[in-house]
Amino acid sequence: MATQTIRHGVDNLSPELSARFEELDLWDNARDLVEDGYTIIQDPAAHAITDELREAILRLSQTSEGENRGRRAGLLLGRDPVFAKAVTVPRLLALAEFLVGRGMLLSQLLGTIRGPGGRNLGLHADNSWFPEPFPAWEIMCTACWVTDEFTEEHGATMIIPGTHKQKRHPPRDVRESLEGARAIVAPKGSICLWDGSVWHGNYARKTPGERVVLHTTYTRLGMQPIDDYSHLGDTWLEQNASEFRGLLGRDLFFHSTTETSGQTDQDRLRHTYRMVHGPQGY
Repeated sequence: MATQTIRHGVDNLSPELSARFEELDLWDNARDLVEDGYTIIQDPAAHAITDELREAILRLSQTSEGENRGRRAGLLLGRDPVFAKAVTVPRLLALAEFLVGRGMLLSQLLGTIRGPGGRNLGLHADNSWFPEPFPAWEIMCTACWVTDEFTEEHGATMIIPGTHKQKRHPPRDVRESLEGARAIVAPKGSICLWDGSVWHGNYARKTPGERVVLHTTYTRLGMQPIDDYSHLGDTWLEQNASEFRGLLGRDLFFHSTTETSGQTDQDRLRHTYRMVHGPQGY
């Protein structure tokens, strides 16, 4: 009976994924994702490489521009062998597949480093590039690897549990009041996983030291063009209708991350946001 209660709301799994849930004891995590929109994963494979992961992010990081943006390390896959291990932690892969389906894609692998001070990261949903209402199924999910303890004072992720069920971006009054927000508290070596619809941000760090996190984003396989027209250069675009820059996504921020900056092109990021939400935002 207890097992049936845990599985409530997650009984539509494929036989293959259900077997992996049994083997890895993931029913409680799946219940958390269904009810709260996030869960905290404990996997021996993750704990074994946490120190190595933290060191690699610190070593590869570069100073980024912008107030309290801290340091970042981007395009991490292939830059150190530890990142290939991190992306494929068994419990993380199984729960990410639960959220975004078989054949999911790795969307982003980013290390961030934040010291004391600065401001909170504002409340948002990771489905930033989609208008509301969001679909019933999840578009994407994000995992944050905790390389040192997560508490509010340490600058942990803030989250409002259950908001993924609203299938919309957080309204302005909630973004300002942060009503219902709380810190994700987790020990070193944990992986915090949430779906793209839940409202979250992070608290400013108030203690000495640095908050080092690996952000891993997975997305559904269908969210990409079928045809690749990257061979058509600026000359072709100049000779054809101006609409093609938009149709081919040439001014969007996707694929603009560089190793030297550790982040995407910020002008293109703002342009992409305006394309989704209009000039006034949401």
